Amino acid sequence: MVFRAKSEYAKFRKPYTTTSALTFLCIHPPAVKGLVGAVMGIDKIDLYKETSNLKIGIQVLSPVRKDMQTLKLVSMKAERDLFSFPVNAEFLRGPEYRIFVSWLPDKLDELEERLKKQKPVFTPYLGVSEYIAKLSYETRCDTEIINGANSVESIIPSRFINIQHSDYHIFTDNIPVCNNEKREYTGYEKVLFAFREGKACSLIGKLKRDIYGIDGNAVFFFE
Repeated sequence: MVFRAKSEYAKFRKPYTTTSALTFLCIHPPAVKGLVGAVMGIDKIDLYKETSNLKIGIQVLSPVRKDMQTLKLVSMKAERDLFSFPVNAEFLRGPEYRIFVSWLPDKLDELEERLKKQKPVFTPYLGVSEYIAKLSYETRCDTEIINGANSVESIIPSRFINIQHSDYHIFTDNIPVCNNEKREYTGYEKVLFAFREGKACSLIGKLKRDIYGIDGNAVFFFE
């Protein structure tokens, strides 16, 4: 299944500290699982188990633009001595993604129906609850392995592709790709995606993992 997600802003916080000001450059697989869980009404306690067999592909459609905003945080360490302090925080401006999901048929049936009717159980958002996501259903189709693929539209770990030429702007970031039942990130990958003249484009190179054809797109799936 394929759907789009966009918002005016997004923030996928890098978890170096509880007040980290930095954001990942794009949505990551655990965040997509949270997005799907919101649409289907899966409780966060059950999200890890319910989405354990969900495969995810991500295509970044919008150029990476960052804004810096000043937030005022309140220290809650001592109730009698509360104090606030400013933090400069990064946000992604105008993000848009194409999301590819491969899942159990009955799960896809429910997800498809809710996306088509625009009836999510919980409000979906992109990283921060204030940045509500607008989701739009695109299509549902079969996937097939592309034999001899030499390009990919979705983000892909750098270790699975040798770039042969690059007449485009390559973005790279070290993003979380899996988590545990406590919602802690347990694995990271250095991923790549590309833009040419402000538009998303394919990465060209020798691929070391299976790439799937979905509605005319060459997609790498995170499992």
